[in-house]
Amino acid sequence: MKKYQLLLIACITGVLLSLAWPTYGFSPLLLIAFVPLLWVEDYISKNLSRFAKFTVFTYSFFAFLIWNIITTYWISYSTLFGLFAPVINALLGATVFQTYHFSKRVIFKNKNGFLLLPIFWITMEYIHHQWELSWPWMSLGNGFSTMPMIIQWYEYTGMFGGSLWVFIANYFAIKIIMKVSIDSKFKIKIIDKKLFTLNSSLLTAIIAIPIIISLIIWNNYKDEPNKPIDVVVLQPNLEPYDESLMLSNYEIIDLITSMASQKTDNNTSFILCPEGCLEERIWENDINNNYSLKTLSQFVSNYDKAQLIIGSFTRKLQSEEEKDEVSRPIQDAPKPYYSVYNSAIHIKSGDSFEVYHKSKLVPGVERMPFTKYISKVLDYAIALGNLPVGSLGIDNQHGLFISESSGVKVTPPICYESIYGGLIGDRVREGAELIFIITNDSWWKDSQGHKQHASYASLRAIETRRYIARSANTGTSCFVNPRGEISQKTKFFTEDVIKASLVPQKRLTFYVKHGDYIAKASVFASILLLIISYANMILIKLKKK
Repeated sequence: MKKYQLLLIACITGVLLSLAWPTYGFSPLLLIAFVPLLWVEDYISKNLSRFAKFTVFTYSFFAFLIWNIITTYWISYSTLFGLFAPVINALLGATVFQTYHFSKRVIFKNKNGFLLLPIFWITMEYIHHQWELSWPWMSLGNGFSTMPMIIQWYEYTGMFGGSLWVFIANYFAIKIIMKVSIDSKFKIKIIDKKLFTLNSSLLTAIIAIPIIISLIIWNNYKDEPNKPIDVVVLQPNLEPYDESLMLSNYEIIDLITSMASQKTDNNTSFILCPEGCLEERIWENDINNNYSLKTLSQFVSNYDKAQLIIGSFTRKLQSEEEKDEVSRPIQDAPKPYYSVYNSAIHIKSGDSFEVYHKSKLVPGVERMPFTKYISKVLDYAIALGNLPVGSLGIDNQHGLFISESSGVKVTPPICYESIYGGLIGDRVREGAELIFIITNDSWWKDSQGHKQHASYASLRAIETRRYIARSANTGTSCFVNPRGEISQKTKFFTEDVIKASLVPQKRLTFYVKHGDYIAKASVFASILLLIISYANMILIKLKKK
């Protein structure tokens, strides 16, 4: 094989991953998508003298770059970070394959060791959930979000279980390919019929058994018989780009109240509005005197049970002890500093308000990564629309909003937070009985971005077995039941109001109770394997001497 041919074969993996990705793709392709790249890695391993040390890294980088560009090109619509995100993801994926290539060689002498790959890959995905350049959008387990019927077992494993499934299936698929040869006349010959049949049977079982289990769970799932509550979701379709078309805050309040009036009645418990819906910067220290919030509080007081949750950017004064690396100085105020937050505000009658701060921020857009080390860059951060780029604060206090009429507890993850299964699981473990996602996906225009984001809500519903209400500025707004089925899906760039009765759930799934145990076990195993790998490499060098 010539090197350019190997590169082209490796890139087939990038194409297959793209064809598998939601929402236009066929997810089961993930179960064989890595076969071309695995074949190339095996070929290089058997012909090491012909290739440079980091050839596996190079070939896999291009495969993953293709995948990321095709599936997430739309990030560039909202932020310059979008230009770098596909490259960073491709670098991380290539690093995993190069590490697998190295460890397999020094520990198992290229004879076995496939299990190293899912361990290293899932470790990378978990790190990508935690660090300051966090972008876990492309975690493999997310790829099944449009087919909830076949992943009901996520309530036991979470999304990382899907990533593990992908690699186990690909392992047996490549084992089958290794038992097949093609001669110069393109005739296919099976090298070892017994192993071919065995591996084919195992691949069938690996694919079929989780799906069968999922279908059994799907058909037997039942909600807890709790009293439902009515939720109204607004999609105001506010203009994100053209300032000449943007509404004033007074006009936004009039729009919200007129829209909510269409379907709100005395049985309505919550009215849900999207992220960043209110344009003004609300001072939390003087929140009870804010005109917009008081007006909305007066509106919900017209109904027996109604409370309203709305997104806005809020500002909070801080003392010397409370400030952090993104705090800003302020003159003539009771405290010398303040921070800006992406917030959800819980509005009740009687001018009663609660504030929730977003804790998972979009790198580069909402918070500059590694601010402790590049704090001076914040002075030159550029405003993107109404969003203070790279300068938002984080509050790790995750309070729940509680319905005064029913006592139902809800968690309001804001936009990007909804792709973090562990984070949502923590909120459910703290007592959340419903999940209300508020988001503004209009920055991505009418691309796959908002469609993928909406589909990921199905994963959170299955993992936690909670009903979800999703309010997006321009779409997609919807409701999701605990089996991951989406209903009342709205159209993009339209103004709409939807309503549903949601049943609060109290049961904790195995995943919620135990969190990302698959990922944490992989991290521990990766550390151990890397230590063993480098120890073996040192021993090999010493033996040569």
